[in-house]
Amino acid sequence: MSAVEKVDTFQQRRKPLAIGVAAFKKFKEDQSTSLAAMVAFWAFFSVFPLLMVLVTILGWVLPASDKTNVLTHVADMFPVLNPKTIHGLTGSLWALLVGLLTSLWSGIGVVRTVQTAFNSVWEIPMHERPGLKEQILRSLWILATLGLGLVLSTLISGLVTGASTGLNLGVVGHVVGLVIAVALDVGLFVAAFRMLTDQEISARDVLPGAVFSGLVFFILTELSSFIISRHLKGSQSTYGTFATVITILWWFYLQAVVTMLGAQINVVLKHGFYPRSLAGPPDTEADHRALQAYAEERKYHPQEQVETKVPSGEDNGGGAES
Repeated sequence: MSAVEKVDTFQQRRKPLAIGVAAFKKFKEDQSTSLAAMVAFWAFFSVFPLLMVLVTILGWVLPASDKTNVLTHVADMFPVLNPKTIHGLTGSLWALLVGLLTSLWSGIGVVRTVQTAFNSVWEIPMHERPGLKEQILRSLWILATLGLGLVLSTLISGLVTGASTGLNLGVVGHVVGLVIAVALDVGLFVAAFRMLTDQEISARDVLPGAVFSGLVFFILTELSSFIISRHLKGSQSTYGTFATVITILWWFYLQAVVTMLGAQINVVLKHGFYPRSLAGPPDTEADHRALQAYAEERKYHPQEQVETKVPSGEDNGGGAES
């Protein structure tokens, strides 16, 4: 038995490890890195219009000193935002309209892309996926609900965990605040996994992936805030806006990858796509079920029939038939 076969046998006999391996393998087979890159692009594209709307509204309702203070607090909760570069902006009707329209367009793009990614992860057949009109209407509803939840979660998390709020919660209060912040993140992922998937799934079905994504999301947020505030602030003087753009893109890409991994964990557990084989041809029941699901996903008509054929270890021929 080769070293790869020994490792394969080891992971298949241990359920937690087998689930993790199956999730990563399905992540690769679904080309989830490409889906994560699409999500990161639209998320990045939506940041600057939202920032324009925020600064415009602040320019109308707050004096310059208070506006700078608010932007500083926003920068503490949202990494790589430098309030010094935008404190001079004032309220403008055209800026508000352009920002709102662009934010709406890019926000719909984010939701539609995430919805497509989740449907791909769950291998939902093409003919069962919503059309353009339904996607747009659903995106507007989700932006109004999950978007508000994300804002409230960010504000509450910043209030109970931030050091710049002026609140002295003590050790116990800080720990409770951390728990609340993580619980809010997990709750948002539960809602997102259910609302953005065109399949009847329960909160229990998506809870494992939501816990994983919520915990990693919180850890990445805290690490990024620490690293950027301690080590990367000085890089803007050397690399300028280029450093900020690259950092934001990587930030959104990492979050998208974490989200896609959480969704993959849910699918692997729900459909029993584990243990998967790491060596040789597909030789586990989970391998065959996964390949059948991949073939079923490409159905573009309700009456279309898809049949798969997987070669055995001695047979180098064969393939998928439809």
